[in-house]
Amino acid sequence: MPGMREGKPIEPKIWMAVLYQPRTGQIAHCHRVLQFDPEAKIDASHVEARAREMAARHGWDPSKLEALHVDFKQLKQGMCYKVHPKTRTLVELPAGRRPKPQSSLRK
Repeated sequence: MPGMREGKPIEPKIWMAVLYQPRTGQIAHCHRVLQFDPEAKIDASHVEARAREMAARHGWDPSKLEALHVDFKQLKQGMCYKVHPKTRTLVELPAGRRPKPQSSLRK
């Protein structure tokens, strides 16, 4: 998703944090930040804090979720993922296996 800066196209830096249930690896919330200004003060802790804030707005208890920072460019369009709890890596879910939205971690 290119943007424009001073009349020239620029490619933003993409930051992404995934919040997931530590026991199951089910992803509760994903948050992505596009940084068009290279001088903007954005870092992983900022993205994670914003992800936790947004997850709380969607009814999750963010204090019970773990965070994983991922490379957005490695994700496949249309694919669903979960987090492998021990290796803390993304795992592709087979087609048709979408996680159930109910969770004991939701408020």
